[in-house]
Amino acid sequence: MMPGGVRAAWSAFGMAARIGAGLGVLAGALAGCSAAGLGQAPARPNPNLFPDDYKAVLLTRLQTNPYGLVGAREAFVSTPALKPFGTESRYFVCLRVVAPDMRTDKLVVFFAGEINQFIDAPDTDCAAAAYQPFPEMTAALGRFGGKK
Repeated sequence: MMPGGVRAAWSAFGMAARIGAGLGVLAGALAGCSAAGLGQAPARPNPNLFPDDYKAVLLTRLQTNPYGLVGAREAFVSTPALKPFGTESRYFVCLRVVAPDMRTDKLVVFFAGEINQFIDAPDTDCAAAAYQPFPEMTAALGRFGGKK
């Protein structure tokens, strides 16, 4: 048998080896997280990304909440344009919906290509908008309303 002092030295060496191996694994794992971008702040989106598919985005949004536009006979939309909002500019479109007993204008503001605001259009914002027919919207709003 080994004397007690030698056994204690080997035991201490084994403990140190296990701690060192554990720290090595931990350091490797942390380095892997850092390399994968987990320790970094996410990249900021471009707030003025042009909304290429603005019509599809509008249709999708109105499927979840038609905003009282159900029963429309006609729908019109302007093309996206930049407009100053405070100190920054954002893309927006004007949406006009016409029903037998109403005409509603909405201002739709985009942030990073997605709808950020869907509000009643102030008179000055959409008064000069170049509207184009939006028959897909008319068909969708008619489906939402069902039969009366």
